[in-house]
Amino acid sequence: MRWLDDALEDLRVAEDLLRGGHHSASCFHSQQAAEKAVKATLYSNRVEAKGNSILELLGSLEKVVGLRLEEFYEDAHLLDKHYAPPRYPNLHPSVSLPSYKLYSREDSERCINSARKIANYMKKLLEG
Repeated sequence: MRWLDDALEDLRVAEDLLRGGHHSASCFHSQQAAEKAVKATLYSNRVEAKGNSILELLGSLEKVVGLRLEEFYEDAHLLDKHYAPPRYPNLHPSVSLPSYKLYSREDSERCINSARKIANYMKKLLEG
């Protein structure tokens, strides 16, 4: 459950960062929230959760719990894009701006909504 607790804390941090206008960091923490929530569910099923791709983690979870999680694929695709680029300006090689200037309020809101959707579902699975 500590993984889920950390996931929910990352979600709260993402919301705080949105309110403060720190959109790239908000997107990253949203990604972390969803990743940790899926990992929490994998660990609860005694599966070693490896990697950072939410989409790949969902695929592993589908095999373990026997559920189709397609309704979360679009959210996972969105969030997977925000694992590294918000933190590393060189991942935007053709742009001279710092990475944080490439993110908007809308980006933060979309990422938070996707992370909340995934985290809430994982919480339901964990509670049983």
